[in-house]
Amino acid sequence: MDNRRRHFLQSLLAAPLVGAGCAHSSGGAASAPAQGPGPTVPAYVPAPGAPRRVIHLVADGMGSGILACADHHSQIHRGRRLTWFELLRRPDLQVGTMDVRSQNSLVTDSSASASAWGSGVRIPNGKVNQDSRGRPLLTLYELLGEAGWKRGLVTTTEITHATPSGFIVSVKNRDDAEDIAVQYLDRRVDVALGGGRKFFLAKERKDQRDLLADFRKAGFSVLQSPADLASAPRDGRWLGVFSSSHIPYVVDQKGGLTRLDPVPSLAAMTRAALRHLAASDRFVLQVEGGRVDHGCHNNDAAAAILEMIGFDEALDVCLEFQKEHPDTLLVMTSDHATGNPGLNGLGDRYEQSSRVFRNVSAMRQSFGEILNRLKLAETTSDRIAILKESTGYAPSSRRVDALTPFVQKKGYSLFDGLNSDLAALGQVLANHLGVSFTSTAHTSDHVPIHALGPQAERFRGFVENTEVFDHYMDFAGIRFRNPQEKLVAGSGIPTRGERVHWT
Repeated sequence: MDNRRRHFLQSLLAAPLVGAGCAHSSGGAASAPAQGPGPTVPAYVPAPGAPRRVIHLVADGMGSGILACADHHSQIHRGRRLTWFELLRRPDLQVGTMDVRSQNSLVTDSSASASAWGSGVRIPNGKVNQDSRGRPLLTLYELLGEAGWKRGLVTTTEITHATPSGFIVSVKNRDDAEDIAVQYLDRRVDVALGGGRKFFLAKERKDQRDLLADFRKAGFSVLQSPADLASAPRDGRWLGVFSSSHIPYVVDQKGGLTRLDPVPSLAAMTRAALRHLAASDRFVLQVEGGRVDHGCHNNDAAAAILEMIGFDEALDVCLEFQKEHPDTLLVMTSDHATGNPGLNGLGDRYEQSSRVFRNVSAMRQSFGEILNRLKLAETTSDRIAILKESTGYAPSSRRVDALTPFVQKKGYSLFDGLNSDLAALGQVLANHLGVSFTSTAHTSDHVPIHALGPQAERFRGFVENTEVFDHYMDFAGIRFRNPQEKLVAGSGIPTRGERVHWT
């Protein structure tokens, strides 16, 4: 963080009026409350009964369809429902539904959705905590950091990806991963665990900066393997980058056909992060099952389902922590739905649906890995053999011949949203798995948001995504709001934030 930004944050949050509920002005950059004589009051006045620990769990791309499919799979292969559904039996679980639209579209992307939580502002898709004119917004993790809270990020994506970065950075383009990596250093995130090592390596970065060395100089423990994670010191800050890009899909890790280096699971990273952060009595941790979204984008039912199971295992870890630390609030949600998959009714009385769905367990590779192999195959019989080995399914030559043009980038779908090799492979495998998708894109679904613990009732009912930021500010006793922008693209309904907006 540059010195001017840090000075502004410190002056804003140290002002006595902040604790008394003063808001910022609505023009230009947010300004600090005026200083002056008056009664001395605490700088931070948390809401009564506020949690001192917050775990914000995000199953990226999770709509109701993939959640249901993962529950089916869990019952078949784990002998129990998802913990997510078991929690719905608890009378203290608060159940809500959240509108996650962005500023410029009814269909959000991950960066705009995460930024609504991270700055309290609906912004255009593609940006991270910047408004439509490119003006940076103060972020949740900057504000909480100045207020003395520890801040953690755990994900199965690249650590610089849209959802984790939405809590702490400000960039004009969500793909500016190298800049995002630098901002993690400048803003001193306390724990960051995931993939994306390439954005920290001198030989991979455009500026040839050895960012891992800079993190070490700043006192971070740099972790690059499960063994590093297991032996990491309890004090200091952590940067964990366990793969060059995203953490490999669980289906590839378990399948045995793809050569992969060992990586920690989402549950293992979550457990380690909580063990580390537990030394502080105030922290917020974002835990993202990021590759649920990727599986749905790829119309890869097995990949998405197993990522949801991995997310559920991380939820179990968080519940164990909450049991030991009852002042912890768990918030479980998604940033948007993707592809809207569903288990279809197959057979005259749908009796085949359960039978074919069991084939999910036979999948040994993700669609991306399968397509890499199919592109090298020369004959239909070779492609059938590859599919048989990777999926347990040997489709007819007629189906494979229909798939081949898409593999060769010559296919044509009547619906543009399914006009890709991944979507075509998904349609072929839907005959084997029973699960099909509406597209490879995000959808406009309102998403579930469930909460358990102190102040959980704030998340009950219908929730605007920007309200999450406000609640987290209240928990820390910070009275601050970024300037809001008017919504465009299909909304004539005034929103909570439209009374303060850019002109």
